[in-house]
Amino acid sequence: MNHSEIKERINQNMSRLNLDILDLRVQPDPFIGWRIAVISPGFQGKSKEERKNLVLDGLENLTIQWLDLLTPEEKEWAGALPIDSELKDIPLWPEALARSGSIVPESVIFPSDLDEDLERPIVATFYSLRGGVGRSTSLAYTARILANRGRSVICVDMDLEAPGLAALFGKENEIKNDQGLIFVLQSLDQGERPDIRKHILRVSETEEIYCLPAGLPNANYARLLNFIDPSAWYREDRNPLRELINILSNDLPFKPDVILLDARTGITPLNGPLLFDLADLAIIVFFPHPQTQMGTGELIRALLASETRRTEQRLTPEPRFIVSPIPSSKAPEVIKRYQHRAIEWIGDWLSILDEKRKDLEPITESEITHFIPYQEEIATSDRISSDGEIWMDFEPVAEWLERFLPTVNEQRPPIDLFNYKPEILTELEFSTGTAEYQSDFLDKFVETDLVNRALQPNTPLVLGRKGTGKTAIFRRLLEGSSETSIAVLSPSPLKGDRFWVISPEGFEAIDSALTEAGKSWRDFWLLQICLACHLTWHGNESEPDPVIAESIENIPTTELEFIRCIQGLLQKPQIGLLARDWITRLDRYANSKVFLLFDGLDTGFGNTQPGRERRTQAIEGLFSLVTDLADTLLQIKFKLLLREDIWRGLHFDNKSHFFGRAVTLKWTNKADFFKVLIKQALLSQKFKELVGSINGGRLLPTDNYFNEMQIFDIWNLLVGERMKGGKSTFTRNWVWNRIADGSDNHSPRSLLQLFVLAKEWETKEQEQNSYWKTIIRPRALSTSLEEVSKQALDALINEEFPELQELVDRLREIGRSPFKATEVTGLSDRLNLGREVGLLSVYEGTEDEVERYKVPDLYLSGIGMTRKGQA
Repeated sequence: MNHSEIKERINQNMSRLNLDILDLRVQPDPFIGWRIAVISPGFQGKSKEERKNLVLDGLENLTIQWLDLLTPEEKEWAGALPIDSELKDIPLWPEALARSGSIVPESVIFPSDLDEDLERPIVATFYSLRGGVGRSTSLAYTARILANRGRSVICVDMDLEAPGLAALFGKENEIKNDQGLIFVLQSLDQGERPDIRKHILRVSETEEIYCLPAGLPNANYARLLNFIDPSAWYREDRNPLRELINILSNDLPFKPDVILLDARTGITPLNGPLLFDLADLAIIVFFPHPQTQMGTGELIRALLASETRRTEQRLTPEPRFIVSPIPSSKAPEVIKRYQHRAIEWIGDWLSILDEKRKDLEPITESEITHFIPYQEEIATSDRISSDGEIWMDFEPVAEWLERFLPTVNEQRPPIDLFNYKPEILTELEFSTGTAEYQSDFLDKFVETDLVNRALQPNTPLVLGRKGTGKTAIFRRLLEGSSETSIAVLSPSPLKGDRFWVISPEGFEAIDSALTEAGKSWRDFWLLQICLACHLTWHGNESEPDPVIAESIENIPTTELEFIRCIQGLLQKPQIGLLARDWITRLDRYANSKVFLLFDGLDTGFGNTQPGRERRTQAIEGLFSLVTDLADTLLQIKFKLLLREDIWRGLHFDNKSHFFGRAVTLKWTNKADFFKVLIKQALLSQKFKELVGSINGGRLLPTDNYFNEMQIFDIWNLLVGERMKGGKSTFTRNWVWNRIADGSDNHSPRSLLQLFVLAKEWETKEQEQNSYWKTIIRPRALSTSLEEVSKQALDALINEEFPELQELVDRLREIGRSPFKATEVTGLSDRLNLGREVGLLSVYEGTEDEVERYKVPDLYLSGIGMTRKGQA
């Protein structure tokens, strides 16, 4: 029988005889059976056996370890009674470990899953199963870093059997005989409320960092230690541990931001509650030695089956891991071996969360794990160092806690979004289509230093992956430049009435015509360029040689007529020389710069194998022409926009001609990247009005120029500043990391897709669970990532590299990342391409001898893979 069934049966037995129950408590024993207490005036005059038979009727087979059946008068002298609880309510080691094997929670909610902040202070317990791994040292450095950042921190030495935290701060000589945690707990256990101010030490005169020492380890200390009984506290009404957190939170002249608990090593009565009840964050410190694997795994499973003292929110203590000390080695593979082993263990320990957090963002093991290298200065020091370089090793741990605390910006008076948010959500639109389909294109176009270089006349070649902005450069020059721009080749959606922009079928016909005439692709491109100029460039009076003029006397008006015109010209003697003469005269008559634009080279030849082979030959011919011709022209400038992978596969003479004259579009600057989103968001008039109402309108750009601070402040208003889970403290870091491919490339298309989905999710969620801190809550981003991953994979396979489908199918079968190189044997060409385009990257081994691969977040969910022990 379970807890509820036992209580129901006892109630029935008592009510059948019309006996009132003043108090009924049922509690599982940590080992076997139950502890039961019933208080009733109906027991008056009845013997112990009569009371037992009455209460336990129908429960004779129950194993009873403790039974109190008392009248109200008897209760007065009976002492403390067990609290009414279930196994899941008791945060002691026996119950916690039993719970991990028998009670599987329906869901696991961590503090970082909440939209709202936890009420301060945040409590973090530092724990290690074995000693010698730097648990107390990690706590002390973390505390100093947080205090140095303006946070108020209280460190509590809970290692009562081996106190020493105060020594790390150099404060052990300041501890008085009657001062310390041991006296505080004794007073609380006796029902008193001690003056906590008398027991804490101020660590720094300039920073808000305090230490509650365990006490002076003398004879009296040892005597009091015998009375510390957490098992009794959690089975009775009075609980000194919870009261300790209460007085530290409320009885000091200041409100602490963080309480750091230094727990005893191993399995002790006291450190169980510090992990399973008091901790918002449980920071587990371990070294990946086989001796620690099983025990720490059991601890984590117990942790994930627990609920913290914040019972109204039903939260699970959130695990973090410090792996320490990583041995120093000159061989990187040795260090990586320890790191990968630890990450894989953590992945196994947390694997239960795959089923319990389906609707929440998957845990990224590497983001909740930090590695601290061995340093002799730390190992041999009696106290923490003031050396900033040493502090850097512990900064990520401090950041874990910082992301649960409001930033400086968030501590300012909140902006009232009540009159803005509903209308803004209605107006916000993010264009996720390619540049070919974007409306209001020039309003959305983002200029960066790299983009401006790509727009310059002396940059003939612009490279980039699909979605990095090549067609945006094309449209900017075609539609928004003061210079004359002629589209010689364009993506199909931008063709318009340019019948000289040839289709795949047209290129097939041209290929046949070149073969028949014995001409090359450079001959075709010369004619194509000249005819595009002739048909577009109004005002240039330069006429071609009569041989050409005669052939174009009847100006073509369709692609078919244009193809036939080209076919006829290719049959003319010296046609290449005549065309070259014509473009030279066109250049001579030009009185300003003229751009010849070539976009759509990747898709213009079709996706068949013959089409791709034709594309290679045609593009090599085009580049051969450009290397020969470009430097002879003064005003006419080439602008070729091409995918990187196609460029790498080309072979033609003087390819080095383009070294230093090409730009590769990569979004390496976060502010520039997020400007793409901010410009589109500001097209919402209500959002622009909101931004303009802050700080006297200083957030709005001047002359369309944004500085970095403006971009990030507007971003914070749109989606918030913090993501509380993982290592990415800021939402912008989270987004930057999640939508990067395996080569660390970023696509504005994925960014905009993420926000389209996040806005849709927020609009629906706002109706059910209103949120007024930002326009889009940070959780909307993590909820939307899976669909973005699917869209990114679909674009990669169906729009760029269909030949990768076989590799993707194999990855689906594998189902997890990272994976061994031996699991993808026979796919070497596909693997090389996959690495080249960022579908995967090397996880372990070298570029030449890969041991394991990993798949980036951008494609992980789209493939249907899960991350398991991936750093």
